[in-house]
Amino acid sequence: MSPIDESELHAVSPIDENHLHADPGIEAHHPHPSAATAGASPQQRDSARTIFQKGAPGRRAFVCPELDVPAVDVSELLPTRFRRSQPPRLPEVSEPEIVRHYVSISKRNFDLDSGFYPLGSCTMKHNPRLHERVAALPGHARLHPLQDPERAQGALELMWGLQGALSEISGLPHVSLQPSAGSHGELAGVLLTRAYHEDRGQSRHKVLTPDTAHGTNPATVTMAGFEVVKLATNADGGIDIDDLRAKADTDVACLMLTNPNTLGAVLRRRQPQRRDGSLAARRHGL
Repeated sequence: MSPIDESELHAVSPIDENHLHADPGIEAHHPHPSAATAGASPQQRDSARTIFQKGAPGRRAFVCPELDVPAVDVSELLPTRFRRSQPPRLPEVSEPEIVRHYVSISKRNFDLDSGFYPLGSCTMKHNPRLHERVAALPGHARLHPLQDPERAQGALELMWGLQGALSEISGLPHVSLQPSAGSHGELAGVLLTRAYHEDRGQSRHKVLTPDTAHGTNPATVTMAGFEVVKLATNADGGIDIDDLRAKADTDVACLMLTNPNTLGAVLRRRQPQRRDGSLAARRHGL
């Protein structure tokens, strides 16, 4: 990595001590034992240091081999306006230090292997390890997205079969595998909703979402050009039907729900709440 002056460390560090002391809402972490870290273990003190504080001047993670081809002036390859006037301010650390730093950060993440997810919708769809191994087979994981369809018939057959199975399970006439994630699917659904109303010459501006909905729901609604209208939650974790009846009108484009919802509540087909919610939505052409 490129060298930097020791005096620049704090200027480029993600944690600037001057800024930290000026902001009472952020706790400063010092790289050396102090009153704040005297009782901490060496590992805890090390984890509190930034990557800029862990290195040393002149330390490298990679050294390029000697040039074995004719040298070319950089100006011939890259116009001046695209080149740096100064070397990038990068930390000077070894490769093991880089690996340890980011592995240490990754261990702070909460994951399904560490404990139970409190979020109810997307994360309730647990993928067994066997399924992950099948998905990682070279025929799936290494298939190029621009591969000629004639040379990808096996993968296309699997996707075609999956579409048919999802269609049968959900009772929908058509299913698309194009969305790559739950939030992507939300956006696809809301854009389809907008196209549906525009095709009928209708101009609707609102989308109803539960107040407990995942953050991507209101973000998706906004990206699609609609206004978010929140619905209250009842004591059972579902939507408040009275609030739905009060807010459903002819300016509402659709009602966004996930099942199970974000609180983990599952709406059964014969539940009165699901039936009453459907009736309230259909009354206004949703």
